[in-house]
Amino acid sequence: MKGVPDRPGAPLTERLVSDKVRPVPTDEERFERWLAAPPPNRVSRRGVLQGAGRGAAGLAALAFLAACGDSEPEPSASSGPDASPALPPPANQLSVAQWPLYIDRAKGGQRPSLEAFEKESGVDVEYQETINDNQEFFAKLIPLFEAGQPTGYDTIALSDWVVNLMRPLEWIEPLDWSALPTAEANMLEAFRDPAYDPGNAYSVPWQGGVTGIAYWPDLVPGGKIEAFSDLWNEELAGHVGMLTEMVDTMTLTLLSLGVDPQTATLDDAARAQERLIEQRDAGIVRQYEGQGYIDNLVKKNTWASMAWSGDVFYNRYLGGADGLEFVVPEEGGVIWTGPQEIPALAEHPTDAHMFMDFFYRPEIAAMVTDWVLYMTPVDGVQDLMRQKAANLSGADRTYYETLAESPLLFPPDDVGSANLYRYKAFDAEEFDAYNELFNGVVEN
Repeated sequence: MKGVPDRPGAPLTERLVSDKVRPVPTDEERFERWLAAPPPNRVSRRGVLQGAGRGAAGLAALAFLAACGDSEPEPSASSGPDASPALPPPANQLSVAQWPLYIDRAKGGQRPSLEAFEKESGVDVEYQETINDNQEFFAKLIPLFEAGQPTGYDTIALSDWVVNLMRPLEWIEPLDWSALPTAEANMLEAFRDPAYDPGNAYSVPWQGGVTGIAYWPDLVPGGKIEAFSDLWNEELAGHVGMLTEMVDTMTLTLLSLGVDPQTATLDDAARAQERLIEQRDAGIVRQYEGQGYIDNLVKKNTWASMAWSGDVFYNRYLGGADGLEFVVPEEGGVIWTGPQEIPALAEHPTDAHMFMDFFYRPEIAAMVTDWVLYMTPVDGVQDLMRQKAANLSGADRTYYETLAESPLLFPPDDVGSANLYRYKAFDAEEFDAYNELFNGVVEN
């Protein structure tokens, strides 16, 4: 790995565990075990995430906006991925801040892919599922960033649109791509060179997803939802769920007005606000919700709702919500990325690069995708899913065949061909203005 000193004995073939020498499984051996295994047992994602909304308003949001509204220095001429300082030797320590249920799990709470990384690399990982809301988590880091102090984390996982706000503040470190050869080789085209982080200079995608509409065919008028504008149908009064995540809701509303979110003006955003107020005042919206939206949808308190693809996939196939449908609205849906970043002054940047790169091995990424059921950024996982389906029979085979061919897990190279759009690459002033408009909808 260029830029990272060679580890003695790398690749490792054995480690001392409990004073005994035990062989470390190769990727091929791990893959063979995964290939023959049925769908994993899972805890309820709804039970864990209920109340952990991705876009809650309040004091955290105000702190977030205040920080982003301060002066924004342009990156210096020496900053950027090609000018990254030489990485130090590995420290064999790593502190990870991540969202809940965003990595594979096994009985007893083990995380098989994480344990594989620790055994092979010798890095001791403190993996914390501590991010429940972008604004809330970021607000906790602001005083440390402003004081020029380490956050205590070596990787964080704030969402794509937040990366665009942190870059000019120099609160995340540029990546050394010479230390990420596996990610460079295996990143799917759909995740390369995003508007929120040109050249993937500061972030590596972890998972992705689609924001669209979920609905119950037996409850909605005509048995189907096709367009975002269908959520304004007064026959759905009191039974529509809308998200408190501003970037999702404003983006889909702009698309319903025929506006490309990347080129939208503040006048366009004001029109989107008017459209949302019209829906709200007509009594169509049951409530604006964060992550708890999926619970009301599964219970059929809402008949149609804005939704995140992984939630719907999980609940339809593994959570008992048989018949729940997900659709990309005919006006367009949103493709988003949950990336990893290295916060400024991270104490173990080399170990962070090692961690990011390890999860771009297809055999490892397949383990994660199999459990989290969100869109993978790693090339080769789809073929492994197809192999697994062919290796099983009955309901398990049908399940993995469904996974293997789902565009909700495996995006096309050209996301535009799938009628998917990305969030606007906000600057701080634009984000503040959009947020003020949106708060005028959800806080009244």
